Amino acid sequence: SSGINAEYGERKTLKQTIMTQVYGVTLYGGREQIRGKLIDQGVDAIDAGRCAAYLSALTFKAVGELFTQAQQIQEWLNNAAYEFAGTGAPVSWTTPLGLPCVQPYTKEKRQVVQTSFQAINKVVAKPSMAVNKRKQRTAFPPNFVHSLDSTHMLMTAIKCHQHGIPFAAVHDSYWTLPCHVDAMNTYLRRQFAILYSFDILKELKESFEKSCPEVAFGELPRSGQLDINSVIDSEYFFS
Repeated sequence: SSGINAEYGERKTLKQTIMTQVYGVTLYGGREQIRGKLIDQGVDAIDAGRCAAYLSALTFKAVGELFTQAQQIQEWLNNAAYEFAGTGAPVSWTTPLGLPCVQPYTKEKRQVVQTSFQAINKVVAKPSMAVNKRKQRTAFPPNFVHSLDSTHMLMTAIKCHQHGIPFAAVHDSYWTLPCHVDAMNTYLRRQFAILYSFDILKELKESFEKSCPEVAFGELPRSGQLDINSVIDSEYFFS
């Protein structure tokens, strides 16, 4: 009902569904996420189910309209990873700092281990097993983006170290002493601009083509018009 929407239409209700789009969450999965959030906020289970179906459809539609190019990039990454894995090899790439990355996802088999008390089902996955093409496909976009995020973090850490500034980080949370915050903010913005001044997707495609010359990976999505150097002066780019 509109009353429920008005009272429980909080940011946290939709945040998980929006954040997990890049992880390949389905419309059904998004609906269940929102339904769980509404129930946690005290909405009746039946009403929560109806509202979640409505809100999840709107959320997927809005994300598709607002982030068209981002979704096109995600689709290209998904398809490229699937084609790569179709050669029988796990998807692999090298970060801009030279760190080699390999996705470990292979097909699994269940093994029953009989003990004196009970039978235990164990899932076994080994590098020698065939690659799991579906998992290779869905996991690649977030894994690739995380590898770029970690590259930016390391570039910032190196720059801070060069200037004698203590630096620590957990994922996308950067820390330093209060007296060095302004300097760190400047360095992290400049390092981000440097990182993305390169055509990272083009370089990724070229590396894929070198690894799998028999595969046609398709044209890359068209680039946008953002001047990457604008982040240097953006107050809320990283806060």
